[in-house]
Amino acid sequence: MKTTPGPVSLVQLVAHPELAAARVVGGPVTDTVVRRVNVRAGVDAAGLGVGDLIVVTGLGDSTGWQVEAGIRRCALAGVAGLVLPGGPHGPLATSVLLAERLGLPLILLPEQAGAHDVALRLAQLVSTPEVVRAEHILRFLRRIHGRADSLSSVIKAASEVLRAPVSALSPDGELVHGDHAPAQFRRDLTLPQVVVEDAITYVLHPVSTGSAPLWTTAALSRPAQAMVEIAQAVLATAEPWVLAWLATQRLDAERDARARTTLLADLLRLREDAGPVPRHRAAILGWRLDGWHTGIYLRRLNESPHDNLADRDEMLRALDDNEISGPLVEQFDGWVAWHTTKDEPSPQTVNGLLTAVRRALLRLGSRIEIAAGVGRSHPGIGGLGRTVDEAREAALSIDPTTPDLVQDTGTRVAHIDTLGVGRLVRAWTRSRPARALANTLLAPLVDQELLLTTLDVYLEHESSVVATASALGLHRNTVADRITRTQRLLGVNLRDPDDRLAVELACRTLRPNVRKTQQPSAV
Repeated sequence: MKTTPGPVSLVQLVAHPELAAARVVGGPVTDTVVRRVNVRAGVDAAGLGVGDLIVVTGLGDSTGWQVEAGIRRCALAGVAGLVLPGGPHGPLATSVLLAERLGLPLILLPEQAGAHDVALRLAQLVSTPEVVRAEHILRFLRRIHGRADSLSSVIKAASEVLRAPVSALSPDGELVHGDHAPAQFRRDLTLPQVVVEDAITYVLHPVSTGSAPLWTTAALSRPAQAMVEIAQAVLATAEPWVLAWLATQRLDAERDARARTTLLADLLRLREDAGPVPRHRAAILGWRLDGWHTGIYLRRLNESPHDNLADRDEMLRALDDNEISGPLVEQFDGWVAWHTTKDEPSPQTVNGLLTAVRRALLRLGSRIEIAAGVGRSHPGIGGLGRTVDEAREAALSIDPTTPDLVQDTGTRVAHIDTLGVGRLVRAWTRSRPARALANTLLAPLVDQELLLTTLDVYLEHESSVVATASALGLHRNTVADRITRTQRLLGVNLRDPDDRLAVELACRTLRPNVRKTQQPSAV
């Protein structure tokens, strides 16, 4: 169904790219709605009235008084404005003064502009914007030539077609290409958006890349609604080419990430025994292996799925903005970074690093929630392995469910020297080896939720049947029977200290999966 075009004001028409080089004189340009665009050989208002815009093709055969008489008739008829030739063939100064006194705006075209072409473009925008939209899309497709070598080529083609600045923004709203971006928009809403800031209207289109979108945006000056819709259509048409470029970038980034991850794994495994090959690879990546290293482990707290590779640039910006320079390597649950200095850092330097990490976490906000651990400073390649291990332990010790940590992002930073015995145990129970051992040990109870919950509460209450029964609201004979069945299924004796310790650590490792809401049962 054909939709009725929205109203276009004179202000919006004057801001149209076709009139970008025009000069406005005479009366003020107002929000008067333009209903029609008319072409006349002279300043003639016959048959016209309120809401009409007249495009005059020439004044060469008209004398000054004839033009001024026509201006008077146009003002009396309520004509929205006059588009006249400029330069030496333009109106006389007295005609401009008369138009100013009568409040009739005169739009003077540059000498090289064709009045008929200008009239056609303006008339189409007012009466048939769908035609203009189709023409813009076709022009973009012709300019892109079926392929895009880079993001800049796509942005350039869209900008030339729209005759307005077009930019690309990262998922966090930072400029990736171009110079124009809105101060704020709904980055969490992956839908086309329109943001108005003073005289500039930003048209934003998301390019979905998985966990977070890249944004393309056009900055339009006082646009008509039709121009906003045209910009939306062009940006949507450009999306496949942006996606193709992103796919190429993604392949390159994955290759680079594999190189970083593999090299770090080799360095952590070999440590002092690392030979010339890994050292050469580190030099290629610009990693400094000498000096004193302070490891930073950045563990993600957001629920899966999340894309560490796609979010790497945002993490790098957060660290760089807080003067934390150095490598950043992807891990399965986050990133590893380290800060290297020539000499052993002082306690003040370490405290400054902790403060910088806290600021970086605050900058990231809630989209990328991080628990950060910082290791001690150690020298050389062997020291790099030790500080990364310590940073990982510190990060794993942080419990994100603690009320203070939930409310204050800046408190999700721990130094290895601040950990007590309890936090060290908690760090171990969150490690991959601990989870693998726990899954193996408790596998016989995977379908026995009641037994698993009872076992966990029993161990938490120091193997007391009475306390467990009270906590679960059960009879003590029921608890005793469940514990007996559990020991038989697991093949353990909970009176043996070694068996009890192993089972308790396994329950802690899988918590909260172990702890289910207790259902009333007579079993």
